Amino acid sequence: MPDKVLCVGRNSLDLVFSVDLAAMQADGKQRTADPVLLAGGQCVNAAVTLAGLGCAVSYAGVIGADASAGRVLAALKERQVDYSPVEMAKGMANPCAYIMVDAVSGERSIVETAPPGFPAFSGRISEDVWDGLAAIYFDGHEPEASIAIAVEAARRCVPTLTDAEVLTDATRELLSRVDTAIVPRALAASLAGSEASEDMLRALAELGGTAHVVTLGEGGAVGMVSGGTLHHVPAFACNTVDTTGAGDAFHAGFLFADLAGMTFPEAMTFGARVAAAACEVRGANLGVEVLTGLAAAFNRETSIS
Repeated sequence: MPDKVLCVGRNSLDLVFSVDLAAMQADGKQRTADPVLLAGGQCVNAAVTLAGLGCAVSYAGVIGADASAGRVLAALKERQVDYSPVEMAKGMANPCAYIMVDAVSGERSIVETAPPGFPAFSGRISEDVWDGLAAIYFDGHEPEASIAIAVEAARRCVPTLTDAEVLTDATRELLSRVDTAIVPRALAASLAGSEASEDMLRALAELGGTAHVVTLGEGGAVGMVSGGTLHHVPAFACNTVDTTGAGDAFHAGFLFADLAGMTFPEAMTFGARVAAAACEVRGANLGVEVLTGLAAAFNRETSIS
């Protein structure tokens, strides 16, 4: 039976454009011939990646009541992600993201939208979802609900992992409640007041938890478990098309490998491998065939070692 993971956080419908970011300016205009419409949001990106790698996944969050919401639910259903914990924002449009990806570098700029008063997730999780959970992933964007779920997860001895993009009192508390934190360099540097790897990881460890990773983009990632050895994993070489969702892919790859019993640096390495694959496609959703291949290669390598 595959490992069962609950993913808690935001979703969106993503419209991805290929543009010349450097040429964008006030009163400017560009034409793109091939926009892509995809289900997205950090939590959904991680959820569908975990499902493609072979985990049994549930998604918990709030969804709108329009056609965009229907597209997101259809994408979750296609990947066999259970969305029974989802709460509907009646009469409201679903959040959307407009993602402008530089045609040369693959770097992106994002504009997110959500209706005024769009509700936060309540944090209610049924016993059916709790039953057999191997891990919980939080994207950091539903901090109040996530904190409550993390407290209950600790009581039930269910491991937890979170991302965080913005440092607030709520995200600080969430970081203090989870077992593993994987955050981008900007947040870790803000927390530590330094970009030195040791300082960033020490600052995260001082908040709580046992394992901490800072992602560095093209620089790979650094991580440490309980003040032990500092591990650096380089980024995998890839033909970068779009960096959207690379961090979400790293989280999913790391969690998949961790659940499979791999060591901390091995999980970081697999996370980096999945992130590199995500950079080679448009949008944040890796295809099932690619993910199946990554999981198969992972299983072969680990069974040999």
